[in-house]
Amino acid sequence: MPSRAELRKPLETALRVAIVASLAFALWKSIAPVNAGDRTIRSTSQALNVGIERALTHPGDAAIELAMTTTPSPLQRDQLVALRRTGMSVRWSGEVSPLAVEVIRDRDPLEGAQIRVVGAKGAVVLRDSAGVLDTLREGTSTLGVGALVGSVQASDAHTSAIAAIPAATPRRAVLVLGRADWESKFVMSALNESGWLVRARIPSAPNVDVHDDGILPIDTSRYDAVIALDTTAADYATAIVRFVEQGGGLVVSGGALGVGALRAIAPATASARIPGRILLAEDTVTRRDLPFTPLGSVRTDAVSLERQPAGTAIAARRVENGRVLALAYDESWRWRMLGGNSGLSAHRDWWSHLVASVSAERADPVAAGISAVPRVALVNALGPSSALTSAGQNPIDNRLPLWLLVLPIAAALVEIASRRFRGER
Repeated sequence: MPSRAELRKPLETALRVAIVASLAFALWKSIAPVNAGDRTIRSTSQALNVGIERALTHPGDAAIELAMTTTPSPLQRDQLVALRRTGMSVRWSGEVSPLAVEVIRDRDPLEGAQIRVVGAKGAVVLRDSAGVLDTLREGTSTLGVGALVGSVQASDAHTSAIAAIPAATPRRAVLVLGRADWESKFVMSALNESGWLVRARIPSAPNVDVHDDGILPIDTSRYDAVIALDTTAADYATAIVRFVEQGGGLVVSGGALGVGALRAIAPATASARIPGRILLAEDTVTRRDLPFTPLGSVRTDAVSLERQPAGTAIAARRVENGRVLALAYDESWRWRMLGGNSGLSAHRDWWSHLVASVSAERADPVAAGISAVPRVALVNALGPSSALTSAGQNPIDNRLPLWLLVLPIAAALVEIASRRFRGER
């Protein structure tokens, strides 16, 4: 009767055969050609990194097909472009979010900006390089912010859009033309407090002017805007018209609307003046309570920006390369002095906004970057969406199965142990 040691010999032989067979099969599988269908990598957005890694490590694959529900990151997009340039076919299909973001630098000297988001599917989280800014609702939204750091990223549930922040450049001066009265004084104070560089020419007596040195010439290389508060602007009317036509801004109010050359470019004419509201004890002034000269005969190419029951309050129009803004309000200093706790800041911000609205955009025209519109970036990089052969499958994996590693190792260990029990090496 055979001993147990002798019975182990056929088992050891079988284990050796299994080791050799598994190694031979692994060798054959690694060098055997595959058909064209097996050489197509299919991936989804969620498994995109796996699909890209497969394509990068197996250059023999013929194509990669992507079933997209979200846009790829800039790195993933660049990797897919690199694969296409090596000759691999890269196709994609699916509904990709049209989310886009834009950063618009405010024209005033402060570090403010407007972030505009369009095409959002659901709530959008806005953040810059310093952290989260706010959350916006779906659709189209605009958020006013102060200083920004780095870049701005808008993210919904499906994708992220990243926009560069245009660099601000120093503003030029604002020229104020008006009489020696409260209005001129506090308009200049408001602009100075807002960060504008203010120059002025203030007639104080017949043939006596108080003005900054070198206020002339009035041109776009020296000024962003001119504010004409009354008829004292008539002395410079011709130069102001030329300044506006070259791209400068003009804010005109009160008696200045009746100056001939300025009336020719103003968006509207002035009607009869309406006195301001009579204040009661401890009452406060708002902009609606100021003396009011309704704007009439608004030009067809002008836009009414604000209306009051008595008529148009603010109108604007383009003249050649510049902008002109007409105001129906005068004596705005009353708002600053009698407007309560918020009067000073409201008056200051209002005047700064008016000047900024007619000033030329001087932010550095840096493009937001293609990542600000991820869907456009995807189409630009990989072409339009196309039908896939098997859309939505996970990436195929032609790597050797794990059992081809486990089987020979386990068989070798069992065979060695069996021989040792028999006393052989």
